[in-house]
Amino acid sequence: MKNTILSIALLAAGLYAQAQRELPQFNKERLRINQTGFLVLNAWSVANLATGLIAQSSAGGEAKYFHRMNAIWGGVNLLIALPAYINARKSKTDLTLEASARGQAAIEKTFILNAGLDIAYLAGSTWFLEKATTSANPDKYRGYGKSILMQGAFLLLFDAVMFTTHNRHGKKLYKALNGLQLAPNNIGFNMHL
Repeated sequence: MKNTILSIALLAAGLYAQAQRELPQFNKERLRINQTGFLVLNAWSVANLATGLIAQSSAGGEAKYFHRMNAIWGGVNLLIALPAYINARKSKTDLTLEASARGQAAIEKTFILNAGLDIAYLAGSTWFLEKATTSANPDKYRGYGKSILMQGAFLLLFDAVMFTTHNRHGKKLYKALNGLQLAPNNIGFNMHL
């Protein structure tokens, strides 16, 4: 019986040590995914901000409002994406198993929530486009509506790709966690991998 308990304890300690060695690499990859994604979002933001500011000054009618809204979205996205990119570069990779699992779950939930907001943006764009049919200034509503439609569609695609990439990456951790079971029996503990 002492040998069984000792074997289980050594096996558990070995598995824990192996997981602790692999966690920094797992977390490094999660942060690399974020860095790449937020670099893309920052580039999109800067492109929208710059072209929107330049184009709205020379455009007229619907195009003026389209570019103005793109500049606004570019600025807001930049305020979100730049700190997120910096955070991903500065974050630690030497987390515990629990902190790694929490971080993985949090990032997946974040992109699912964002996708829901993107759908709301798309719905909002239809309001603007519908309002254009009855407004005294239809160019304004059509321009804003088309911009919000474009921005919402891009962000929905971005969030879907980020969620899918993170979810695929997270399955490595979830598979390891699901495969580890420590259950009592009438002699001691059974460990199933």
